[in-house]
Amino acid sequence: MRTTAFVMVLVFGALHAGADSLSLDLSAWVALAMENSPQMDISSADLLSSRASLRSARSFLWPSLILNSSARRTWSSAPDMSGGYTDTDNTTWSISAGLSQELLASGGGSWLRLSGSRRSLQAAEFDRDQAGLELTMDVIVAYYGVVESMGLLSSARRSLERSAEQLNRTGSLYGIGGATSLEMIQAEVQQSTDSLTVLQRELAVSDSYTELRRVTGVTGSDFLVDRNAVLQPVTVSTAMAYDLDISGNRSLAASEQRLAAAEYTYRATGRSYWPTLTAGSGWSWSSDELEFDDFSDRDSWNVSLSLQWTLFDGFDREAMIQSARASMLRQQATHESLQNSVVSSIVTARDNLVNSIRSWELSLQVLNQANEQLRLSMMSYDLGSISLLDLLDAQSSVASAEASVESSRVSCLIAEARLMVLLGRTPRLGE
Repeated sequence: MRTTAFVMVLVFGALHAGADSLSLDLSAWVALAMENSPQMDISSADLLSSRASLRSARSFLWPSLILNSSARRTWSSAPDMSGGYTDTDNTTWSISAGLSQELLASGGGSWLRLSGSRRSLQAAEFDRDQAGLELTMDVIVAYYGVVESMGLLSSARRSLERSAEQLNRTGSLYGIGGATSLEMIQAEVQQSTDSLTVLQRELAVSDSYTELRRVTGVTGSDFLVDRNAVLQPVTVSTAMAYDLDISGNRSLAASEQRLAAAEYTYRATGRSYWPTLTAGSGWSWSSDELEFDDFSDRDSWNVSLSLQWTLFDGFDREAMIQSARASMLRQQATHESLQNSVVSSIVTARDNLVNSIRSWELSLQVLNQANEQLRLSMMSYDLGSISLLDLLDAQSSVASAEASVESSRVSCLIAEARLMVLLGRTPRLGE
């Protein structure tokens, strides 16, 4: 299963691959993480344990069949009338089989525990879903961290190209006396600053790739991020139209199931005051010789209906009932606290998404304005209306605006994913 899924990921990535490495989109990175994550293995093991517990809770529905067999030989010596001893030895062979069926254990407590086990299994299933969503969220954060760092690197390189071009132009003017030494130094400083920024951005890209590969469990691979498959943020109207129903939250659903299981356990423990009714039947055979000719003449059958009622057990039942009630009340308080937290988190996440979208839209406008200002500054510099320092400031403003666009876009996509995870939905992994 793991190998098949991994091969499918590689084939999918190969569609976007270059000659030397594979470029994977977000869905492919998430698939890799699902294959390699120990958290998913842990949640799957918990789910298997819950299923085993449910099978154990169902065992009372089936009868118990017990088979016993034994062979015994005894030697004895007894005094006789003559003053001597008489030695005797006996051999006994026996076989027995018993069938018993619980009709009503502690007033139906077994049925309540069975219902509680079903709720615990559902809680484990919700926990596994939540683990998958949380892992997806971790991959999304790391993935968009790479996207942001690559965008910032591209912006820094464009800024370096502009400053290098300006340095060459200033150098040419300086050679013919059209620029001062101060302007030459200013251009060199700007070009040096942009070169340093590029180096810093390249290091950030390497670090972000390391984090992404760590999260997805493919450390040491040469997989890359396919930037052509990066999503665009939703609009404000779309974000405001999201249904904020908390019932889809997997953690809250698991907590609700655990609360129901705790209530069933408390009710089942309270039934310990009631008697237990059991029906049984048995067959036995015993003989001093292991001969089967008269087998049917030496066997016996029995049926029984037993009622067991514990009247006093040293207040052990009372302690168990109090413990079960305390566990139920604790789970109830935990559920209420989680419910309030989820409601608050969802509203906050939706507000953060809306604010992020508006910030992204504003950053696009700022970038357009910065580009226009740079164009005007270049014309003004050519006419001698502004200094070189003013032109370099305009170039820096464009670089800053480009970086802001990249960061705000990533913030929008991460905020949207966080909201989807809180709502119990799978975030967008591709168009």
